[in-house]
Amino acid sequence: MQPARSRGSGSQSTVPRAAKTAERGGQKTVSSLIREAIERNGYKDVKECARSIKVPYDLFNKVVGGHIPKDGQLIEYAKKLDIDYRELILAAYKEKAPDEMKRYFNSVNLLEDHNGEVREVMDIMDALTADQLRELVGVARLIRSSPREHCKKATALLSVYQQMDSELMEHFDSLVLMALRHHPLNGLQEFQSAVSNHRPARPARRVRA
Repeated sequence: MQPARSRGSGSQSTVPRAAKTAERGGQKTVSSLIREAIERNGYKDVKECARSIKVPYDLFNKVVGGHIPKDGQLIEYAKKLDIDYRELILAAYKEKAPDEMKRYFNSVNLLEDHNGEVREVMDIMDALTADQLRELVGVARLIRSSPREHCKKATALLSVYQQMDSELMEHFDSLVLMALRHHPLNGLQEFQSAVSNHRPARPARRVRA
C-alpha cells in the first residue's frame, strides 16, 4: 500500500492518524491487519483493493480508517484477503472491550503465540507443592517487575547455584552476606534466614585425649 497522499492529490485512500498510531505501538488492530493484507496482496491503494475483492468501497475505506464493522463483514474481508478470521475477530473484540478487560485478550494472544511454553508452565505447576507454588508466584512477580537483563543474570546465577556442592555453596553464601552486610536491601534478611535454615550440620569435632 502506498503512503497516504495529501488531499490535493485527489486520493481517497488516506489512513487516519489514529490508525497509524495504533500500528506504531505494536498493537494488532483490525485496521492494521487489513492494511497489511492490502500491501501483502500487492494492491496499490484501498480503492483498487475494494474493487478487486468486490466489496463496497465506502465501508471498506472506513474500516481501514479504524471503523469496526460486524463480525460477518470481518469474516468476508478475512476470506477475500487471506487473513485468519479468528485473529481479525479477536482484534475487533479487543478494540471494543473496556480497558479493564483488555488484559484478558492479551492472555489469549500469549496462549496462541507460546503454546509450548504455556503447556510446560502448566505441567510444572501441576507437579508443585503448595510451598513451591507460592515461591513460583513470588519469582513470577519479580520477573514481571525487573529489567530483562536482571532476570537473565538471576536465572544464570540460579543455574550455577544448582551445580555447587554444599561446601562451595556455604562459602558462596558467606561471601554474599559479607559483601552486603552494610547494605540493608529488601530480601536480604530472607536470604540470610534461608541460608541459616538450610546450612548443613557440621560434624562434631573430636576431643583429643
